[in-house]
Amino acid sequence: MKYSIIIPIFNEAKNIKLTIKRVSKILNQKKIVYEIIFVDDDSTDNSEKVYKNFKTSKTKFFLRKDKPRDLSRSVVFGFKKAKFNNLAVMDGDLQHTPNDLINLIKEFNYNKHDIVIGSRKMISSKKVNLNPLRFYISNLLNMVTNRLFELDLKDPMSGFFIIKKKIFLNSKRKLFLRGYKILLDIILSSRKQLKIKEVFINFKSRDKGFSKMRLKILLQLIIFMIVKFFTKIK
Repeated sequence: MKYSIIIPIFNEAKNIKLTIKRVSKILNQKKIVYEIIFVDDDSTDNSEKVYKNFKTSKTKFFLRKDKPRDLSRSVVFGFKKAKFNNLAVMDGDLQHTPNDLINLIKEFNYNKHDIVIGSRKMISSKKVNLNPLRFYISNLLNMVTNRLFELDLKDPMSGFFIIKKKIFLNSKRKLFLRGYKILLDIILSSRKQLKIKEVFINFKSRDKGFSKMRLKILLQLIIFMIVKFFTKIK
């Protein structure tokens, strides 16, 4: 199977070299046919210049200048540029590891799933490398999401997943396209009952740079959930 690896980035110049090196190395070792697509949300740290120094024949870089800056829109931009039918999404800050990417690919290859999610073990803040406040907020949001939308997912807020392109295409007209939770947006926008599998991952702390989680993003998520809930009950 062939994979387009979509990596949305914003001011990740410090992580681009390692991301290309580590992801390419393991995919080549496993003899997986792939392309890596960086979608830059108009960074201000010379990310594109850094990328050009370390690009390979299997990497691509697209600059998304449309406003507002938004991770969900960057991911969808990458989906539209992908040439393969299996779409993997992972962060560009190395919190999602190449080894876990391989585990997701294995599950996706050998079982007939529409989506495979890299789920964090939300047992303690230390195990998922989150500060305690963010950990408890994430757990609360997971619980509320499952109840509101009748889901049974350990980590519906994950940003690490593999999806068939046709699932995205069938849901794209209903996407909210705001904030960081594009996976949940696709699941709630789908016209069909999806076959979803979760695979536990080792969520790492950032190697370099700073987390972009802000109050604005939390507010966007709350608005998203309200809109999706009332859309659902109509």
